[in-house]
Amino acid sequence: MAQDLKIPYLKSLQGYLWLTGYESGALRCPLFQDVQPSMSAWHKAGIAIVIYSSGSVPAQKLLFQYTNSEPEPDLRALISGYFDTVSAGSKTERASYEKIAATRGEGIGKWLFLSDNIREVDAAREAGMQSFVVVRGGNVGLSEVEKERNTLVESFEEIKLKGRL
Repeated sequence: MAQDLKIPYLKSLQGYLWLTGYESGALRCPLFQDVQPSMSAWHKAGIAIVIYSSGSVPAQKLLFQYTNSEPEPDLRALISGYFDTVSAGSKTERASYEKIAATRGEGIGKWLFLSDNIREVDAAREAGMQSFVVVRGGNVGLSEVEKERNTLVESFEEIKLKGRL
């Protein structure tokens, strides 16, 4: 466990435990209170929401199906696509973001990438995406240089999006 190895039979067990826990109601994906209303507003405005995570696509779908959001905990209808490191590549490589953007008709400059990870934000920006650092309690702290060279948001409510993506 300390080495964070991706052993297939352990990943299968993990997937089974997650599925069982979510389906039984014992587990819920905790989201910040601003996430669901913002995602709903963006979706209603015709803005595509795409998830890119180091977690597998099936795990992402479970997380967004079983959230703590009320009144509707299942947010999957708001999401247009899912990517992981198997389907897109490393989250710290420019090519991964180019690959994701190529799956839709809009130019890469119309995309907005949000993350709490500076290296991921840098890679997305290098690919041509607009990129913001999401600052939340519990995140790794940012240096003054990182704060100065990035757009920081503490809540999705601060993000005003227009048009279709």
